[in-house]
Amino acid sequence: MKSRQWVNREHPQTLVLATVLLYIEGLFNLIRGPIAVIVGLGMIVAGFTIANNKRLGWRMGVITAALSILLRLTWGTLNFAMLLSLLFPVALFALLVHPLTRNYQNFWFE
Repeated sequence: MKSRQWVNREHPQTLVLATVLLYIEGLFNLIRGPIAVIVGLGMIVAGFTIANNKRLGWRMGVITAALSILLRLTWGTLNFAMLLSLLFPVALFALLVHPLTRNYQNFWFE
């Protein structure tokens, strides 16, 4: 029987960090509002499926990270607080589309 895991430490560092950021950002999105709740739940599911080597999880992570960025950009005017709130979603998106992460998931994920 295959065991399920929340974080796969055998993944490259970029993918491990992206998985942890998906969980953290997902939890924060759960308290931000009704639309952000859907994105947050998607992030948590994506993190879990990435940790268990599923390609669908990686795709879902990229989509939810992009949606999180778009949500924050639609919140209002561009100021320092908005730029600060974009820090984690942009870092998450960059980690997920990093060439090392993409190559790893193309080769190893189901």
